[in-house]
Amino acid sequence: MSFQYPQFLWALSLVIIPILIHLFNLQRYKTLYFSDLTLLKSIQIESKKRSRVKNFLLLLCRILLVSLLVIAFCKPISNPLNSSPGLTSQRIGIYLDNSYSMSSTNDSQSLLEIAKSDAIHLINSCSNETRFYVLTNDKSTNKGYSLDKEQAKSHIQNTTFTSANMELNQLVLNQNEQFKSNPVYSYWFTDLQKNQFNHDAKLQITDSSQFLVSLYQRDDMYNISIDSIWFKEKDRKILVEDEVFIKITNWNDKRSEIQLKLIINESEIITQKLVSLEKFQEKTVSIKYILKTHGVKMGELYINDVSYNDLKYDDKLIFTYSTNDQYKVNYLYLDSNFNEYAFKSLFNTLNEVSFESVNISDGFNENDIDGNLIILDEIESIPTSIYQQFKDQHIVLIPPPYYKSLESTNLFLQSYGLSLNRKPIASYTLSEKNLLSPFFKNVFKDLDQNIDLPKFKTTYEIKSANNVRSLMGYENDDDFLVETIQNNKTLYLFNSSFHPENSNITSHAIFVPTFLKIKENTSINQDLYYLTNHVKPIKIRQDLRSTKIIISDQNNKFSIHPTTKLVNGSPTLYLNGVLEKEGLYYIKKEDSVIKTISLNSNRRESELQSFQFNDFTSLLEKYDQNSFFKLVRSNKMDDNREYFTVQSQKDYWIYFIVLALIFIILEIIIIKYYEKPV
Repeated sequence: MSFQYPQFLWALSLVIIPILIHLFNLQRYKTLYFSDLTLLKSIQIESKKRSRVKNFLLLLCRILLVSLLVIAFCKPISNPLNSSPGLTSQRIGIYLDNSYSMSSTNDSQSLLEIAKSDAIHLINSCSNETRFYVLTNDKSTNKGYSLDKEQAKSHIQNTTFTSANMELNQLVLNQNEQFKSNPVYSYWFTDLQKNQFNHDAKLQITDSSQFLVSLYQRDDMYNISIDSIWFKEKDRKILVEDEVFIKITNWNDKRSEIQLKLIINESEIITQKLVSLEKFQEKTVSIKYILKTHGVKMGELYINDVSYNDLKYDDKLIFTYSTNDQYKVNYLYLDSNFNEYAFKSLFNTLNEVSFESVNISDGFNENDIDGNLIILDEIESIPTSIYQQFKDQHIVLIPPPYYKSLESTNLFLQSYGLSLNRKPIASYTLSEKNLLSPFFKNVFKDLDQNIDLPKFKTTYEIKSANNVRSLMGYENDDDFLVETIQNNKTLYLFNSSFHPENSNITSHAIFVPTFLKIKENTSINQDLYYLTNHVKPIKIRQDLRSTKIIISDQNNKFSIHPTTKLVNGSPTLYLNGVLEKEGLYYIKKEDSVIKTISLNSNRRESELQSFQFNDFTSLLEKYDQNSFFKLVRSNKMDDNREYFTVQSQKDYWIYFIVLALIFIILEIIIIKYYEKPV
């Protein structure tokens, strides 16, 4: 037993009052002389005895009366957790589920707010000596030490929604650690979402632990979510129609109509679309728009005017991309540049593409080989110093003419598991089947009969130790162009020289779509957004050796120096677990913004599936651990609150009031009894 208001125990000193009254009422007897004192002496002795007994009983009653009243006002309580065996001090664990599924409302109040109110009610009912270990899904706000009552209430009150989840096993392990392997006595306030509380192994629960789970649920939970967005084409352009695709899911058993709104850069693009969703339908829709200016584009997509939608966190998705990202082509040759004009004419006509031609016989530097695409055109001797400096570039290799050595070329191809061997001199013509191949999908629509395709006098045989993908071939089904990927680097290997004496391909119409498709396939695939707890490493195509990278949020309230490592020669940022709040973030080199990224909440809780009481109990019974848990299955929050009042404490003040009344009555009886004559 403990006291809720022990500060009033000083009032026990008031017992001095009945003691003083008792001393004041003590009477001194005067001596009277009589001739015969026998009778009077016996009366005197008897009166003294009765008076002493009476005064002593009255004193005892009054002391106990004052003491009982003081103790009653101090509110004596008993907490079953605090009195459990194995506890050397009063400690209680509290887990408050602040995931987005708790944002559903009940009587115009979110489940989280109701749970917070119940948690604070529990804390108030405990003694001031009780220490609390409070856990939420937001790891950044959790404390590794115990809190007093006021600190615990403040932590609970300041808890907000988060997209993070804490798996059931991790929750138990965290509380084991807080209680330092002693028995855990904890209250959980949660809606028992299956994505969080489902488990397929026995929980590591310390013996004698007790978990009292208050279940917060509604019978009818509805949700409609924006799951993802994407572009089919990698290149983002201006002054041409672009199309963004959106995946939307109706998780309800009711048909819904929603208004989907797209905003880019606040007012540059504002458009909307009405979407009809059948019950439990997953639907992909698209919105078309035209950008007029270059730059970084910050988009916002959200749902408007929708019924049957309790969760709001997945109604919005933000994304970013840039139309300024330059695609760089490095064209490398050795003295002879017969094909340079064809490549230069092609790539210089493309917006957002820079073309640089380098004769490696004159030497080269880092800027000569830092492009997105590097074309090695008929170089008989490829310096090892070149390809040792390649980072994450994509390579196009056109082999040297038939009469030149392949030794250096095969040495380079060795790292890809490829090699070239000479074939007999003959005439080889590209097959018409190439035009219908997946490589040229949606390129050629109306094909003429008897198309005259490029011819080659000499070719090489491509041998591969690894899997390669054939993109183009000859009429005899030999490969002309193959693709292979090694360490995230793509190699496009042709099996014949493009020299004008060997082939007419550079002057043929198929030359342009062939390299446009290579450029498209190797274009920068911009990540439109990331999800919390799933931020993959971000590569930065800049030299960061002399500077530090800073990441800050849109309001400059958060900034951090991320972990940076060199991966295949490219600086790579590791941000998973670092960025936890959804929003826009700027990656800065010194004071200059080099990249903007968007972070959205993960969609794990879009599908609302909660454990019912019996289901969760059955799951615990499966691993013979149901004895550790006590669940409140009532969906009425008032019942939950009443349960925690009863379970968290036993109030004894009423018993002390009753005892005080008994002693008042007893005092009256004593006075009446001793007033009778002897």
